[in-house]
Amino acid sequence: MRCFIAIDLPAEIKEELLKIQESIPKDIAKFKLVERENLHLTMRFLGEISDGDIAQVKEALKSLSYKKFTASLNNMGTFPSIDYVKVVWVGLEPEVQIKELRDKIEKALANSGLPTDERFEAHLTLARVKSIKDKAAFAKKVKNIQAKPLSFDITSVKLKKSTLTEHGPIYEDVAEFKLK
Repeated sequence: MRCFIAIDLPAEIKEELLKIQESIPKDIAKFKLVERENLHLTMRFLGEISDGDIAQVKEALKSLSYKKFTASLNNMGTFPSIDYVKVVWVGLEPEVQIKELRDKIEKALANSGLPTDERFEAHLTLARVKSIKDKAAFAKKVKNIQAKPLSFDITSVKLKKSTLTEHGPIYEDVAEFKLK
């Protein structure tokens, strides 16, 4: 089963992200927007894992100890770089707390014998870019998009299943783990 660990977003945040998506310059780039129902904060992509590994992940996340906190939308950015754009995203703050939570997740997974992944950037993917006609103009326009600094509470993490279809991925909750 293809899985990942994520934080869901409240409706108000998703609505703001949809408004931001409308600002991404369609005239100079081809891209696929992330659908409203698929907007989330990925804490860890697990990939294809067995039922046994799913049980291990659940056990690891049960032991997760971290306090609830409030996050807010931040600046816009691109991955991997402005010269080679594949993803347009909006950042989150406080980055320190989000990264601490991510580190706790990684430690819990490692303690369960699952492989770890060091790469992480606190971001919400808005679009996956296929091509850009004018990189400089695209970069400037993306940089000028402003997200309202809306806040939301992070109270749990979820283990999610991702089923790839010809119409895009379908995400389903497998388990939820509340923060203290």
